[in-house]
Amino acid sequence: MRIERIFILSLAIICAVFSFALAGEVMPWVTPTSIGGVNTEVYYAHSTQKVKLDITGYKVPFDYISQRVNAKVTFRPSLGLEVYGLAGVVGSELKNGNRSYKGKMDDVLYGGGIRYVLLGDIVILPAISFALGLTHSSSNLTEEDGTEIDFTLDTTELQGSVTASKKIGMVTPYAGLKFFHNWIRWKDEVGGDKGKGDSGDISPFLGAKISFVPLLAIKGEISFADEVTYAGGLNLSLGL
Repeated sequence: MRIERIFILSLAIICAVFSFALAGEVMPWVTPTSIGGVNTEVYYAHSTQKVKLDITGYKVPFDYISQRVNAKVTFRPSLGLEVYGLAGVVGSELKNGNRSYKGKMDDVLYGGGIRYVLLGDIVILPAISFALGLTHSSSNLTEEDGTEIDFTLDTTELQGSVTASKKIGMVTPYAGLKFFHNWIRWKDEVGGDKGKGDSGDISPFLGAKISFVPLLAIKGEISFADEVTYAGGLNLSLGL
């Protein structure tokens, strides 16, 4: 069911992307910087998910904890449409009872996606947006305080989200729902075993952006339920 929800949201985004005529009608108040603008965002995020790894035929539950520092660049090629790419470093940890596998904050993460604003922020109406993205990370994990690599972990996450936001002076609060699914591949570098795993479902989130000057803002966000996350960062916007 998790993947079906993501693809339903994906279909909604595809329909929205091809509705440029509608965007032109409902978004005349969007500023010219929304076309051809560039956003650069640097942020830190700490997330915890429940995952299940297929180990010798059994679904073994783990807490998957990740810490990420990402740089995200977003370009607006047309009214309401955004395309983004991101890259960063990640430190991962797997916990199962007293057993813990942990990686250093030097592994690789990258990804990209699209976002479409279906309804712009005007008077009492919030801005409504849809987003679809894909990220991949690779981690090398050691058991507890060991020095040898025990585990390699590759995760690919498909994310879909719907967000409502409303600008109130310097502050733009927002809230939404994230639908996600993680495909995981693991390998025991000591025993030679390998397998797959997965995680995902629905996670509501809340956040806010505070603009101190026209081009620079700070953002903070938390999420709940199937993914517990807190994140914060800086956002630089340039209108062309």
